[in-house]
Amino acid sequence: MKTLDPHLLLRNVDGDPELLAQVVTLFFESCGEILASIRNAVTESDGEALSKSAHQLRGALANVGALVATEVAAELELLGREGSLAGSEATLRSLELELEKVGPALAELVVTARGVPPSGDAASTR
Repeated sequence: MKTLDPHLLLRNVDGDPELLAQVVTLFFESCGEILASIRNAVTESDGEALSKSAHQLRGALANVGALVATEVAAELELLGREGSLAGSEATLRSLELELEKVGPALAELVVTARGVPPSGDAASTR
């Protein structure tokens, strides 16, 4: 499975490169805080906090088309909901590794999208 589904994200923003940039910026701004909450919940063995924070991150990841990371966040959410945190540290490490791939992929998508002129502009230059 691919780290990022750029077509999904582009559909979510109707192909608008500026809206794409805003969505990605908001994702980056919120991701660190949510991830810190997840780390704290794992460290404190707080299933309820883990479930809540992982749910938040799962939604953010789904919005940007981060397929694998969304699944890993869902695993953490389930662990927290069930109150069985065995394996949560390893799952958190998997999430962090996947997020290391998601960041550059999103940044590249924004640059690529902004480099392509909107279809209306190309027609008006003829």
